[in-house]
Formats: sequence, structure tokens, C-alpha cells
Amino acid sequence: MLIYHPAYDAYHCLFRMIALIDHVNEIEVDKARILDFYLIFPALVSEIRMPHNYSAIKKEAKKYSNEYRNPINISSTFRDMHEIQMAAIRCLAATGLIEIVSLEKNIIKRTHKSIPDGLLLSMRDFINAKKDIHEFIVTTLSQFHLTGKDGLKDRTNLMEFRYDFS
Repeated sequence: MLIYHPAYDAYHCLFRMIALIDHVNEIEVDKARILDFYLIFPALVSEIRMPHNYSAIKKEAKKYSNEYRNPINISSTFRDMHEIQMAAIRCLAATGLIEIVSLEKNIIKRTHKSIPDGLLLSMRDFINAKKDIHEFIVTTLSQFHLTGKDGLKDRTNLMEFRYDFS
């Protein structure tokens, strides 16, 4: 039996990545992948090891259970999303929404190419549907450093951090 889930939908991933880069003009590829994961599974923000001043958002995140289903195994779901996320990022580069030269250095950097108005409205609706948690992911979580101890990789346990250059 086939079951749809937007986590494995390449077009939905592309949509989420556009929404992310529209708010964060420059970001590491790994950080974008982590943030994308939490955009699709916002309830899992409650499981991120964060500083104590973010306890309120962790409680808020628990309210956003996934309408499809949350992953049974978070790490394997994140790994399974890798190729879809990378295909979406490469598609953004091919369309000129992000710089190819920066992408070769594992940085996603927004270009000046405009996003169509209809897509901007859809992205705004997507962010506003779960406004508190999506804005936290896009504005606050995106400001956490990625590598090393207490970086986003470490705090989420989605990626290995011990061998990072910090």
C-alpha cells in the first residue's frame, strides 16, 4: 500500500526549500536540510536539546503533531530525505534562485531572481499555517551555529558533529 507523505515529495521539498531561502538568504546545506526536516515535522522541535530560555517553544511544538504521521525512526527518516533534499537544492540552483558557485562550497546563497507572486503567497500561507513554530524554525533555529559541540547537528542528533571543523 502506498501512503503519501510530503517529506518524500520532491515538489513539496522544493517548495519548503524556497520558503526557507526566501527568509534566510545564506545558509549551509546541512543546516538547510535540518531546518527543512523540522518544517515538515514541527512537533519534533520539542525533542531538540536547546538552551533553557526556549522551553516555551518546545511546549508549543508539541501541539503540532504531523497530520500524516511523525517518523518512527527520526534518524533514518532524515537520512531517507537526503536525496530528495539535495535534488531540490540542485533544482534551485538550476533555476537560478541560488548561486551555483556557493553551492559548490556547500552554501546556499539566494540570488536576486524574483520568486513568482503566486508562489510567494503559497509560501506565506504555508508559514502562517503553523506560524509560531515555522517562524521559530526559520528565524531563530536558523541562527544556531551548525557545527561542533552544542551546534545544530549536536542538538538535534540528526548528523554527526564530532569530526567537524569548528
